[in-house]
Amino acid sequence: MKQFIFLVVLCLSAIAAESQSSSPPVRTIRRILNRNTVDTIQVNSLLNLSRYYIFKAGEQIHDLDTALLMIQQSRTLSQSLSYHKGMANADFCSYLAWLEKGDHRQAILYAQRAIDRFTRYGYWQLLGALYLEMTRLYTLDLDELPDKIDCYQKALLSFERAGDKARQMDMYKELADHHQVQENYVQALAELQSALTISRQIGRTDLERIYDLMGFVSTKLGDYKEGLTYGLLAVKLAEERKDSTIQLCTIYNRLGLTYYALGQFKQANNYYRKALRIARQFHETPYVLALTSNIAKLLLHQHKPQQALRFLKSQIEQYPPITAESKLIVAPLFLDIYAELNQVKLAHSYCDQVLDLLAKKGDGSVGRAPIYESAIRFLITSKQFTRAHYYLQLNAMQCRENGSIKDLSRNHLLWFKLDSSQANYQAAIQHFQRYEALQDSLLNATKSQQIAQLEIQYETQKKDQNIKLKQQAIQLLTKQSQLQQNQLQQANTIRNGIIAGTILLILLLGLGFNRYQLKQHSNQLLEVKQIEINRKNHDLERIVQEKDNLLIDKEQLLTDKDHLLEEREWMLKEMHHRVKNNLQIITSLLHSQGSFLKDKEALSAIRESQNRVHAMALIHQKLYQTDRLSSIPMVSYVQEIVDYLINSFNRVDTVRKQITVAPIDLDVTYAVPLGLILNEAVTNSLKYAFPDGRVGTLWVDLMGDKNNTYRLVIGDDGVGFPADLNPSRSRTLGMSLIRGLSEQIEGVLDISQQKGVRISLTFVEEKNARVPA
Repeated sequence: MKQFIFLVVLCLSAIAAESQSSSPPVRTIRRILNRNTVDTIQVNSLLNLSRYYIFKAGEQIHDLDTALLMIQQSRTLSQSLSYHKGMANADFCSYLAWLEKGDHRQAILYAQRAIDRFTRYGYWQLLGALYLEMTRLYTLDLDELPDKIDCYQKALLSFERAGDKARQMDMYKELADHHQVQENYVQALAELQSALTISRQIGRTDLERIYDLMGFVSTKLGDYKEGLTYGLLAVKLAEERKDSTIQLCTIYNRLGLTYYALGQFKQANNYYRKALRIARQFHETPYVLALTSNIAKLLLHQHKPQQALRFLKSQIEQYPPITAESKLIVAPLFLDIYAELNQVKLAHSYCDQVLDLLAKKGDGSVGRAPIYESAIRFLITSKQFTRAHYYLQLNAMQCRENGSIKDLSRNHLLWFKLDSSQANYQAAIQHFQRYEALQDSLLNATKSQQIAQLEIQYETQKKDQNIKLKQQAIQLLTKQSQLQQNQLQQANTIRNGIIAGTILLILLLGLGFNRYQLKQHSNQLLEVKQIEINRKNHDLERIVQEKDNLLIDKEQLLTDKDHLLEEREWMLKEMHHRVKNNLQIITSLLHSQGSFLKDKEALSAIRESQNRVHAMALIHQKLYQTDRLSSIPMVSYVQEIVDYLINSFNRVDTVRKQITVAPIDLDVTYAVPLGLILNEAVTNSLKYAFPDGRVGTLWVDLMGDKNNTYRLVIGDDGVGFPADLNPSRSRTLGMSLIRGLSEQIEGVLDISQQKGVRISLTFVEEKNARVPA
């Protein structure tokens, strides 16, 4: 008792300085401590007051010491009262105080004591709260993240035993958020489905964070439709609730990432900008730099490096990166931009800065692979092959440790480029084959993830159905009770009915006996007829059985036919896939060979060969990517060839394209010659029609009529042919190819020039005929 009075004096002295501005709870606790009665109320008051000092804004060391003193006295009083909950809570508060002091060893010691007491006496709600606080012991670094997730899982189990649905929903959300950081997207989606199910059970409406995470995780799984649906739903709910927190910034940013993955850059930029405005309102530098990175990457992807550079500089002037983590966001962007602008010196400086930051920060964290890729690409381009080889090995090792197949596949592709640049073609092919194998495994993994996602949806629907069945069972039991009462009421009516029925039964028996004698005679006649009917039925059954056997044989033959057709279709697709891959390897080898040639004519020949191979590779790519194995959609095919050639000759800013192609699907035997003719004609225009960077227009028209007659027109408004050149007698490889391919498809070729060059080819597609090779 004396110790308690002494502590009360100390506690009142400690809060005397707070007396003028203390909050109502503190004043209430002060009145309780003034009482002379020693009971559990005194214990809980001391613990509540200790929490006040632990979580006090701007607490000092002496505040935490005061809190520890109060906790110790509450523990002593709890022991004297045999108050187990008070002793357990005292250990919990000790953990919080030592954690605030920064002494993790002491904090973990008291946390374990609290866990033992909470578990022994079944205080599951408090145990869940303790595990939730213990997540503060760990960071999101790769080596600490599993421990943090383990604490959330134990908190979830505790809240389940306590029956706290709201906290269970929160734990599922936290687990999903941390599993997506681990790139365990299937597990994260399962947890989000559980959180959504619980939220519906308890009537929660603040679901925007759940929908936001579901959209983000679905996008990571490659399910962009679901990602967009959930992302837009999260935005809708947040805007309807007039959310003004930093969470809205995250929702906008993740929806922008989904649009970026879909290639809808305008919408992506719109949501990135919305998120950036919110981040700037809250002066959150990490958010601002992350969104600046996304917008700059978008501009760089659209081949706008100067605009990306101006935007990046304008943002970091206002929000300069200070920490190593924030510098790792900005420095790789500068490296990519200056490399794109061919400012090698500046790019080299940022490359060294990026690699230095990675060495100091540690290269084992998730998400480092894209940073290494930027540095390695530059090292290969700037012919720093030894350094590139070192960092390729380092990145491959980290990708294997992190289990990132996607990053490892891209690393092999970079290794392929390095070996190709060094003319080490055997190693280059091996790395490219590894890249292809990993890409195929990624495709299979994506399918497995989608199957797992469907299984999760099925299990969720099954749980919902079970809940509905239970509700229906309750309703059924209620109805059965009412039915029993009705049955009791009807019992008397039934008894009276039985008496009346007995009398009627006697009368009916007499009548029935008379009818029985009459039927006996009729039955004898019917039996004779039935024998004849049975004989005919037997014959009919035999005929029907024979017919059924014939139908079964027919169905089996049809099944075998369908199976063979499916195998043929699969083999054709696989053949086109492999042909396309081989043509890509040829293109890469030509590109690598070209990097060692100095002669301009040889370089031009190599480039033209690359373009011809690319035109044929596109055919095979179209064939295995669609369900049509013998026809090519000419709209996308023509568009991709022209875009590829303009980009290849770096004439995006000087040559404007006008492409008009009817929605035509041509047989592959026509599409291949047309693709090569288009390649030669466009290549000729880009090389000679607009000399010295002259601006001009290139147009391509492909039209047809109902008689399967088609007309391909390729023209430009360039300088035209030289005066001494006759196109019809030219023996150049390009013109020879155009004339030869035109004859191959029996087309009428016309070459003229008036304000440029105009090449017209008219041909007829014979649906059931094969163009001669």
